Amino acid sequence: MSDAIRRAVLLVVVIAVIVGVGLADAGRGGGGGSPAGPGGSSASADGVGHNDAESSAWFCTGGTGAGGNAKPTLVLTNPTPRAVTGTVTTTAAATGGQASGGARSIPVTVPRYDQAAVDPAPGVSGGGLASTVVFDGGGVGVSQVVTGPLGYSVAPCASRTAGNWYFADGSTAGNDTLSLSLFNPGRTTSVVDVSFVTPTNGLLAPPAYQGVDIPGGSLVFENVGDHVRNASDVATVVTTLSGTVVAAELQSAGQPGNGGPSVVLGAPQPSPAWSFAQNMDVTGADTMFHLFNPTGERARVTLTIGLQQGAAEPLAISVPAMSVSVLDAGRVTRIPSNTPFSATFSSRGGPGIVVSRSLSSVAGSPAPQVGEVAGVPGGSDRWLVPATNDPATSVSALAVVDMSAAAVTVRLAEVSATGPVVVAGFGERRLRPGIPLVVRPGPGTASGTASATGPVIGGEPLVVMATGPVAVACDAAPVGNAGVVVFPALRLP
Repeated sequence: MSDAIRRAVLLVVVIAVIVGVGLADAGRGGGGGSPAGPGGSSASADGVGHNDAESSAWFCTGGTGAGGNAKPTLVLTNPTPRAVTGTVTTTAAATGGQASGGARSIPVTVPRYDQAAVDPAPGVSGGGLASTVVFDGGGVGVSQVVTGPLGYSVAPCASRTAGNWYFADGSTAGNDTLSLSLFNPGRTTSVVDVSFVTPTNGLLAPPAYQGVDIPGGSLVFENVGDHVRNASDVATVVTTLSGTVVAAELQSAGQPGNGGPSVVLGAPQPSPAWSFAQNMDVTGADTMFHLFNPTGERARVTLTIGLQQGAAEPLAISVPAMSVSVLDAGRVTRIPSNTPFSATFSSRGGPGIVVSRSLSSVAGSPAPQVGEVAGVPGGSDRWLVPATNDPATSVSALAVVDMSAAAVTVRLAEVSATGPVVVAGFGERRLRPGIPLVVRPGPGTASGTASATGPVIGGEPLVVMATGPVAVACDAAPVGNAGVVVFPALRLP
């Protein structure tokens, strides 16, 4: 059989498998659908439930009511062959010493092979909001878009609660404000301690944040700057003394015209490996990686820099116990300017870490100009990427990086109205370990339209399928620079 015929037969088989099982098993590699590699799913809280589950739940927090800095829209993505119904229940944060505002519930339906956008609290204004989304089945992913005067941000919602949450970075310096959202979707009271770590002051445990009671079904929304003032690098640790919660941070940086909001879901625990599939050290901008070691022993971290052309030597970084280290990409000579690169941080054999990236754009760029993004802990062989949602108008690039020690093969399926289909113009690509694959829809190509230089990306949800663990990032536009806003890829079972 010739190579051309063999490839044609393989493509037909791939399409048949994907359509026939409704994405239940397509593209499943040696990992069996479970996040492979260090860290796995234990350091992640954004996993989609199995299609055949009787019910599933997601928890979204970090946004604010109308008139605040981050009005939320919930994005419900259903790649399954059946419609799913559910309920969105939203509560407002406690204000003025009063209990959380009364919960509001609205019904939702997500058609099969489709995506729906929901305003969780129409007409609600003011402070923090939190929502619980309960479906009558599994297989549906939920993410959150927040908008405000500084621009917009996108983050995954949480598919589970946890007893601990970690954040690698935040800022209360200058005009920056940092809010911590603590949501208890359960029925009994949770008791929480919150501590902070900064490069200059070390560990801080403000008395006001120790033993915080969070009744069931309520939200506490704290201004970190009230107790950690004028700090440009703030890591946060949330520890429950009883019960579990969901924690997110809302960073509002700068001012309109030179700023941006960032909603960041915390990590339930440190991980030995974190990846950023696409980065770019743009001239005149700042790309900073924040490495937080919340453990009692020193972490010896290796940064692997993946380039599409050429190679860069790994970089060794030492992060002392209970401390934050900041890496400025512009000061690392082995990282070329204005060139896409992947960054994978590994602490194998030592304590786990938490890593995030902050990025500021060149002056005069489209809003938002500033953004904070959490890294991807470990990898998975199947990812669900939501379609773009207003105010994002397109996708600038989809990036995939191989997290394993061996080469993997990657395929893309678009979740169209008639079912999943292989993305035209992509086929399958082979990735070497640590080397990024950056797929662009083509210069000037609007969301969901084909081009002569790239496949269709952004108009419909995507499923990324690999034969081994990979990390995925999808950059939204318009933004100041690539990486300011990243659409979250959600782990599929």
